[in-house]
Amino acid sequence: MKMMNNQIKWLSIGLFRSHSAYIFAGAALMVIGIAIGFVAPRSGDPLSANPLFDGLEQLVQFYKPFEPMSVAFLFIKNSLTASIAFLTGPILIIPAFILFFNGFIVGLISATLIDQVSLMAPILALAPHGIFELPALVIAGAAGLRLGISFIRKIKSKMRHTEYKLTESFESSFRLFLFSLVLLLVAAVMETYLTPIVIGISP
Repeated sequence: MKMMNNQIKWLSIGLFRSHSAYIFAGAALMVIGIAIGFVAPRSGDPLSANPLFDGLEQLVQFYKPFEPMSVAFLFIKNSLTASIAFLTGPILIIPAFILFFNGFIVGLISATLIDQVSLMAPILALAPHGIFELPALVIAGAAGLRLGISFIRKIKSKMRHTEYKLTESFESSFRLFLFSLVLLLVAAVMETYLTPIVIGISP
């Protein structure tokens, strides 16, 4: 059992090392998005009045703190975003945009909460689940970016009549994507059961 755990540990380390450049690029895109969202001009209106949040109220009705169905809803919603970021990897601009845009939204929400509530509000409202959700999206986006670069390399190898094994790259990226889904499940549980308590909602 100990040997198996060690093997899993080294496989995980190797998986992240092989994607380190893409994870760094994904994190950079999200951080840039957060920074731009944070300094973007704000009207002072509630977030629901912002065109970027059209449909927010319709989505919010599916979220009920401390309800197991909320875990399912949040997991499915975020997994869909992660899946798009991964599966559209061959079109590099899409996972890149998803990472940037999600960062932008986080920055905008954080700045708005600071303006309208308090300095601690975004930390209390976003941190409990965000520490899992944001890395998960970065990892899914990184897997998509790796997949996209692998497709480009495959095309180049065809043109140069050389060999490039796309299957190995896909399998490696897919394992990373699956890890992001695990983090999103944890994030969904935290957002349903812990975040409400942190912001003062009683069970």
